[in-house]
Amino acid sequence: MEIEARSHYYNYYNVKGRYTTSEPQKAGWVEKYESVEDRIEGNNSNKDSELYKAYVKLEDIYYDLGADNRAKYSSYEELQNALAQKYSLAGYYGKYTVAERNAMYQNELSMSAFGYCSNMTDPRLNGAPHAETDSEKKSYNRQCVNKQINNIFTNNGISQASFVNGSFTFIINPYTYQLTVEGNADKSIMSQMATLLNENGNSKELFFHILNSIGSTNIDKNVLTKYMAASTLREYTNLDIRDFIQTKDGLIDRDGNNILDVFKKSVKESSKIPSEFKGVAYNVFEEYIKQITKEDVNSIEDLYLSIGFENGQLKDMSNSNIMRTGFDVTS
Repeated sequence: MEIEARSHYYNYYNVKGRYTTSEPQKAGWVEKYESVEDRIEGNNSNKDSELYKAYVKLEDIYYDLGADNRAKYSSYEELQNALAQKYSLAGYYGKYTVAERNAMYQNELSMSAFGYCSNMTDPRLNGAPHAETDSEKKSYNRQCVNKQINNIFTNNGISQASFVNGSFTFIINPYTYQLTVEGNADKSIMSQMATLLNENGNSKELFFHILNSIGSTNIDKNVLTKYMAASTLREYTNLDIRDFIQTKDGLIDRDGNNILDVFKKSVKESSKIPSEFKGVAYNVFEEYIKQITKEDVNSIEDLYLSIGFENGQLKDMSNSNIMRTGFDVTS
C-alpha cells in the first residue's frame, strides 16, 4: 500500500532569508514523486526507489516531533537551542558520532521550522539510500512518458491501432514549444495528435524530456545558452528574444531598450519569483546574454528538438534536429 506523504513547506518561524509563503506548500520532494497519468511530465521519479522510501521514513520519524516542537518553542532561536542541547554528548544520543548527531539535529530542526527534512546521512535510516544511476532514472522516466502519451491519445478518442501501427516524428519549436507531427498516418490523425500534445503544457514537458535524454553535454554550449536566455526572457517578460536586435551595445528592442533593462524591470515587478531570489534571477540572465553576445547571435543555432514515436513508444533519434532561425543583426 502506497504511503501518502504529509510534508508541506512553510516558514513557521519567519526565518530571515528563507522563502516565506502565505500558506503551506507541498514539499519539493513530495511534488517530485507525484504520479502523473493524463499529461506529460518531463521528469518522473520512481516511488520504488530507495531515496523515496528514505524520505518517507524520515517523515515518519520527525513529522510529529516537528509539530510538537512548534507548539513548545515560540522562536527559531529557542528551537535551535533546545535541539542543540538534545543532541549534545550527554544522554541517549552520546552513542552517535558528531556527524550523526548533527544529521539528526538538522532533520528535526528543518522539520520543525520548515515542514520537511532531507539529510540522508541520518543514522536512523541505517545507511544512506542507494542512488539511482542516470541509466535507471532515464529508463524509468521514458516508461512513464510513453505511458502518458498513450493515455493522452487513447483517452481522447485516438485508437491505439492508429498510432501503434504508425511511425511518427515529433518536432518542437524552442521558442513557443509548438509541436508538429510528421509521419505515415492519416493527416487527420496526426493533426489530432498534435493538438493533444500542444495542450496542458505537454509539448513543453516533452521538450524537456528530449533534452534530458540527449544530455546537455552533447549540445553546443552557445546553442544551449541561447535557448536558456530565450526561455527565461519569455517566462518573466512574455517577450520573444528574436524581437531584439544585436548592436555594439547588446540586444536592443525597437524602442532602443536594452534587453537587460527590460528583464530587470519585469523581474522587479513579477510575482512569479520571491523577492529574495530576484537578484539571482537577474544575474543568471545577465550571464546568458553576455555569453551569447560574444558571438554573432544570428550564427548560433536554435534548439529545435525531435524524437521518434513508433509502436506507441518514443525513440531517440541518432541526430536530434538543431535548426537555425534568424536574428536581425546590425553592426
